[in-house]
Amino acid sequence: SGSLTPFAEDIKRIFNQSIKKITSKVSVSDVDVIVYDNPDSAISEIGIGGYAPNKHLVWISIDPAFPNLAQSIEKELGRTLAHELHHALRWKDPGYGKTLFEALITEGLADHFDMEVSNAQPHIWDTILSNEYKQKYLELAKKEFNNEDYKHSDWFFGSKKRDIPKWTGYSLGFYLVGEYLKENPKEKASSLYSKKAADFK
Repeated sequence: SGSLTPFAEDIKRIFNQSIKKITSKVSVSDVDVIVYDNPDSAISEIGIGGYAPNKHLVWISIDPAFPNLAQSIEKELGRTLAHELHHALRWKDPGYGKTLFEALITEGLADHFDMEVSNAQPHIWDTILSNEYKQKYLELAKKEFNNEDYKHSDWFFGSKKRDIPKWTGYSLGFYLVGEYLKENPKEKASSLYSKKAADFK
């Protein structure tokens, strides 16, 4: 559409810089990354979103109308890329996951990997829940941990009907992986992309 043309050089520069950082931690190959104008799939708070549907493909969605998009690309594009490429690696083995618990671990690992690569603070969705609410929704989630018919959108994007706040799944996954890393200080998200979710219980 030409809507991203003004940002094309910055996107390429940050992409190349980020790939060097990412591949210094993990080996990535045979993955196509497509950056395109897609406001509907961009996170409204940062103007950028990502999706890795399988081991060979990553979509990076950008909202050209996002205020201060150039700054957001500078800050968020590399982090989004790290998160999604971790997903692509995990898709190879053991897969994204079919149960709620498996999805929580996959998302938690990807954001811890992003932090490992970028040396940045957690995203807002990683710490959206207070300690009180974290325990409340963790207990609720435990009832569905092994459910393959769980509602992914409810847990990760919120459900007013079920009183589940937006990003609860990301916050819980980040917490669960963080607890594992505390108990296993020699481990890093970069070395855990193929570790089965059951090993995090």
